[in-house]
Amino acid sequence: MSGKDPYSRSTDHYRDPPRGLRETLRHLGPGMILVGSVVGSGELIVTPKLGAVAGFGLLWFVLLSCFVKVVVQTELARYTIASGQTFLTVFNTLPGPAAPRPTWLTLPWMTVFALSCVAALAIYMQLDVSAQTLEVAGWMSAGVAAVAVLSAVIVKKQQLKAQSYVATESPSRSINWFTWLWLASLLLVFVNSGAILGGAGQVLEMVFPGMLGDGGARFWSILVAVLCGGLLLRGTYESLERSLVALVSTFTLLTVVCTVLLHWTGYSFGWSDISQGLVMSFPDELSTMLILTALAMYAGTGVAFGEMWNYTYWCVEKGYAANVGAPQSGTAWQRRARGWIRVMYTDAGLTMVVYTVSTVCFYILGAAILHVQELNPDGRETIEALSRIYIDGLGDWAAVLFVVGAFFVLFTTVLSGAAGNSRLMADALAVIGLIDGSQYNVRMRYIRIFVVVSLAFYAVAYWIFENPPQMLLVTSSLIAAVMYPILGLGTLYLRHRRLDPRITPGVPVTAWLWVCGLILAAISPAGILLALAIGSGWINLP
Repeated sequence: MSGKDPYSRSTDHYRDPPRGLRETLRHLGPGMILVGSVVGSGELIVTPKLGAVAGFGLLWFVLLSCFVKVVVQTELARYTIASGQTFLTVFNTLPGPAAPRPTWLTLPWMTVFALSCVAALAIYMQLDVSAQTLEVAGWMSAGVAAVAVLSAVIVKKQQLKAQSYVATESPSRSINWFTWLWLASLLLVFVNSGAILGGAGQVLEMVFPGMLGDGGARFWSILVAVLCGGLLLRGTYESLERSLVALVSTFTLLTVVCTVLLHWTGYSFGWSDISQGLVMSFPDELSTMLILTALAMYAGTGVAFGEMWNYTYWCVEKGYAANVGAPQSGTAWQRRARGWIRVMYTDAGLTMVVYTVSTVCFYILGAAILHVQELNPDGRETIEALSRIYIDGLGDWAAVLFVVGAFFVLFTTVLSGAAGNSRLMADALAVIGLIDGSQYNVRMRYIRIFVVVSLAFYAVAYWIFENPPQMLLVTSSLIAAVMYPILGLGTLYLRHRRLDPRITPGVPVTAWLWVCGLILAAISPAGILLALAIGSGWINLP
């Protein structure tokens, strides 16, 4: 890691923004890390799956997913660049209930609680299907709660016994409702990322079938996690950025070529198919699985909830916030802030072009090939089924391209996801007062620790479930239903109540922010309710 602290800034140290497109392009980069995270979960796994089950009919929803989130992403980053505050620091101050951190909320307690949740989940999944009932799940949840309470009591007693505790403990920080909610969602985030790690393991199992025995993808996923950990612990922001730019660009180009070449195969598509998909309508048969698949695509494509908040950290580590300098009176700071925000907008705009093209191509491939063959990527055969979009488009020789490309895209997703999650987890410790976030070496030490912790939990999650699409369908849909409304409405609140008036966006951007913020607040919760209503038989649709 670099020794320079990008999280601190002053009125004395700043950098003027670049002028002209060529100079601006030299300062881009956070968006490509974002694309590296998005492409693996949304584009490669879930988007073709949605095309497989829905055909071309939901192309309009795919485009909506790509376009509707970028303005929330950029306006959230605008506030970070202007204020210099990290995402969790800002959202920990949103209006709503807040209270001082309980003294038992420590790293040891969080470790015990997380491990007890994993153990209970592993035991539950090992039970016979007939035994996996709500009653059994309730008893296991009660057991986890009992462990949590008992460990809290133990931690509290240990603190009372230590005479020096009161003198050495840092002042208690206030934790608001959002920080508690984010902490509670971490295990679901681990399951979500574990699906991507497992996908990479399945690719290696395709290349070396049976080499590691039955269920070899599990062991391959562990090796992938070790490799990612080694790269992240030794690398820097710059090395991560360069790697992801090369890998994502290559695989995106291959996917575009594959889509174009479909016109010379038996799976060609025409304007009638595209125009049908652009009509805002729904498939004739709406099922719970179809809705959850669509919601998982919506949650994982474009800028997902995790990428929205991760992007603010990448903008900080790229130096945008530090280059602006601490706020001061006069027009010089305003000019610098608007200049670096313009660079960020350019970065986000080019990123949107890349992931939109990639997403649309993957959806078309799924609709044109998998839907026709009635192939539904699922379980251990997920990656093998997805390989048909390359093999049937380009021929058997393209299997090698798919395997290489799929591995590196999934690998980069794990890489960028673990890097982003580790930064949020370290920042969470600073926000709740367990570490001093102003000490850059302390922050970097915990980022390295949480890189290892995150990858370990990813591997455990895949080992337990071993079904990437299902893992993504459940976790992405649930987290998105909660987080998208908060991100959309929270960004609107920051825009109108907290943002420095000197750098507020114009009327068109503000209007589009309102449209997109309200859409984010509505789609995922409404989709979850519709899926529950159909699955429970409360409503019957044709």
